[in-house]
Amino acid sequence: MEISSKLAGGATYIDALVEYAKEHDLEIETVAEIVKKSSILKEKIREEAVAVRMVKKEENDLTKLC
Repeated sequence: MEISSKLAGGATYIDALVEYAKEHDLEIETVAEIVKKSSILKEKIREEAVAVRMVKKEENDLTKLC
């Protein structure tokens, strides 16, 4: 199952990427390298992480301005 179909099914970006890694026998570090190259993916994951309080929201966070 592709990542986009997981997202369409209601999965979060974090969950979709972890499941993708498991299904394709990839190390999570490999997926992390792909994420690091995509500013869009990085921002989506950061938004999710902030929402569930996995990371602290930065004071100069621009996501609320966009």
